[in-house]
Amino acid sequence: MALNEESSADLGLLAGPIDEETALFDRMSENVIGAWRLPLGVLTGIVINRREHRIAMATEEPSVIAAVNRTAVLFNAVGGIHAEADEPVTRAQIMFRVEEDSVPWVREEILRRKSRYIGIANQSNPGLTGAGGGAFELETETPGDGFVVVRLLVRTMDAMGANAVNTMAEALQQAFVQEYGDAPGYERGMAILTNEGSGRLARARIELPFEMLPGEDGAAFGHRMEMASEFALRSPDRAVTHNKGIMNGVIAAALPLGQDTRAMSASFFDAACRQGRHLPMSRWFTQNERLIGVLEMPVVAGYVGGFRHHPGVEAAFVFDGIRSYQELCHVICSVGLAQNFGALRALMTEGIQAGHMSLHARKYR
Repeated sequence: MALNEESSADLGLLAGPIDEETALFDRMSENVIGAWRLPLGVLTGIVINRREHRIAMATEEPSVIAAVNRTAVLFNAVGGIHAEADEPVTRAQIMFRVEEDSVPWVREEILRRKSRYIGIANQSNPGLTGAGGGAFELETETPGDGFVVVRLLVRTMDAMGANAVNTMAEALQQAFVQEYGDAPGYERGMAILTNEGSGRLARARIELPFEMLPGEDGAAFGHRMEMASEFALRSPDRAVTHNKGIMNGVIAAALPLGQDTRAMSASFFDAACRQGRHLPMSRWFTQNERLIGVLEMPVVAGYVGGFRHHPGVEAAFVFDGIRSYQELCHVICSVGLAQNFGALRALMTEGIQAGHMSLHARKYR
């Protein structure tokens, strides 16, 4: 249905006023009519690697903001979260097809010319290599039925790197067309990055002495948290919701920072299922009279890129006190761990509905 004068009233309510921000969004997307907004709350202070961050969080769910703030008070009292992140590596897949009998020869030739192909990839994006990153490894996979898949591994530095890696992959695709296009049964395939995130892992850890835990019996609370974690490990149905609770915090923190939350979610839930069934991404266990929580997750994120041209995104980085790619990953992973604790704390004590529904009730007063 085309836009017309009859739809202008609804359009005004949906899109808001036409202003300078709308013009900026028009350069970022297509058929832009305005901006869709979410409530922006604040995690008022959480200590990560001995630095306190305040975190802007975009979500319509009030219990998410309430739970993570409540958790931060406890975590800060023991010195905060320890977090770390790997140097980011993004993979691309270049796929084509030949007759099955030609697969071993093609694969052998590609591996023999590995250095040359890595050079072709890097020549296609000198900006990334100039910053110290770039392609550094090439692998092959032959999943059958004539498929040849080349995996290109790229150090993307401070960027998410999707555009850079796709440019490299397409440069290699062209080289393969020229060099293997005459192979029997050759069919050109595709060249694109994968959102599989094993090269972009971050970890967050908290240790809570029993005497610091909520309630009159900290040891009992710790063992209940351990039981909740084990339940998620044993029940895939529970693991899905356990992980969704982590992503409540992750996505809310990532949105104001202009991150690609679809890529972030895809890599997260892929990692959760890599062992053949859905597993929880965090673990809670007791040891030496302490409750220990650990979250390891892929963080497909970028510290630099065109998304920071939006003044609101730039302001979010400043507000959050994020000064590097590593710190960005630390914050996102740590908020996920804190959110997970907040959800499990509610589930294993008063129940999720007590606080959740009282906060919801405010919307209708």
